[in-house]
Amino acid sequence: MSILSKPYFHNEEAAYEFVESKLWPHGPTCPKCGERKRVSKMKGKSTRIGTYKCYACRKPFTVKVGTIFESSHVKMNLWLQAIYIVATSEKGVSSNQLHRTLGVTLKTAWFMSHRIREAMRETNPDKFGTGGGVVEADETFIGITKEKPANDRGYAHKNKVLSLLDRNTGRTRSVVVDDLKASTIIPILLENIDPEAKIMTDEAQH
Repeated sequence: MSILSKPYFHNEEAAYEFVESKLWPHGPTCPKCGERKRVSKMKGKSTRIGTYKCYACRKPFTVKVGTIFESSHVKMNLWLQAIYIVATSEKGVSSNQLHRTLGVTLKTAWFMSHRIREAMRETNPDKFGTGGGVVEADETFIGITKEKPANDRGYAHKNKVLSLLDRNTGRTRSVVVDDLKASTIIPILLENIDPEAKIMTDEAQH
């Protein structure tokens, strides 16, 4: 059975229950005061799905608080579909593609994709080549800049991108740069690469 047939991809209440099981493994927890015992689910006809009330601080809350879902009116099951699409795509997913696939507006798709990517971003990652590992550094040229005409020779009219690859971990990182001068490249390498790393380039003179 395909994972996309799971109830939490199609039913909003099931989607809330799935997210709650991941974020609240010990039961509903008030994001304001941390209360767990004096918390109950609100069941009024006009109550939003997944709303709880904390009887310690008297505040209502949902599992969305403090997550990428907060302040969003998009159904939780659509959020889970979007996360699955972005996380399983080998070549990335554009906002236009999410817009067409999920049936949401382009503005909503852009909002969702940016929040999902922000959640996937590394926080305080180890530097590349930690422990003396090998780091490959290379540049490439993509697209056309607005400042330069497309008929310029060489790569002057293209966007310049510096990419790093940690051979031990497989991690990669790419940075758009203004130029390929040593004064531009070296600070980026110093910021991202461990001092003990071995740097391999295609005979770059930097």
